[in-house]
Amino acid sequence: MTGYEIIGFSGLDEVVRQLTNTSAKTVFINGGTDFINNNVGKAAGLVIDLSQVAELKYIRDSGSEVRIGAGTTFSAIAASPVIRTKVIALAQAAGRVGSVQIRNRATIGGNIASASPAGDSLPVLAAFNAGICTTGAQGSRILTVEEALTGLQDKELITEIIIPTPVLGRSGFVKIGSRSQVTIARISLAAIINYDCKSRMIINGKAALGALGKVPVCPVNVQGFFCQRFVDERFAADLALLLADTVDEAITGRASHPYKKAAVRGLAYDLAGILFDACEG
Repeated sequence: MTGYEIIGFSGLDEVVRQLTNTSAKTVFINGGTDFINNNVGKAAGLVIDLSQVAELKYIRDSGSEVRIGAGTTFSAIAASPVIRTKVIALAQAAGRVGSVQIRNRATIGGNIASASPAGDSLPVLAAFNAGICTTGAQGSRILTVEEALTGLQDKELITEIIIPTPVLGRSGFVKIGSRSQVTIARISLAAIINYDCKSRMIINGKAALGALGKVPVCPVNVQGFFCQRFVDERFAADLALLLADTVDEAITGRASHPYKKAAVRGLAYDLAGILFDACEG
């Protein structure tokens, strides 16, 4: 990784101006936790440091949605009262990213842009149908999580994440790795449901599985399972069977298939405990 120039700015408009005026192969750095490990700068002519752009660091609650600046660290997300109240699954995921030192540096925008299948925030954002806002030399746009993971353009950076927050929404995130702490997910699971606590009825919902492929897998059969579903003693077992079927469809033939099929069953029970213990207990 030699031969590139690294520059930094304090304003987003300065970054966009630089992107418009440069012809060099450009990459971005903020927390920098994956920069060397993933050889991000190997083919770059220009590296733009976003760590001093204050406009990218915020968490805002607008009532029906939460907006997070792409430069917001996972430590800030995990500790945010807004996130812990309205998007608890993201707080749970953020609190399990790497070590304390990594969470103090790593940003949600970088987690998306790195596009690792094991990225902890990704299944949460997919389950919530989050919008990923970008800007760059070609202008601004709003992408789905899948589009952001597979279709970022040259000289395009993530600026904001928009997360819808339904009134009856409750959510959860669980993962399993090779160890209990500082672990990379071998499989992860997030879900958001609209839940009527009095009737113990799930009105609707969505789940997303991480670390199965390039983008989170959102099973259609689980979405149907969540529709007008009464929560009874069979709930976790039925969910486990559906998720195991999803693993079958996604990675049959891969060496990790037997392990992940068994592991996802356990995650179904863990998720059910997170979603319903507060209400039922």
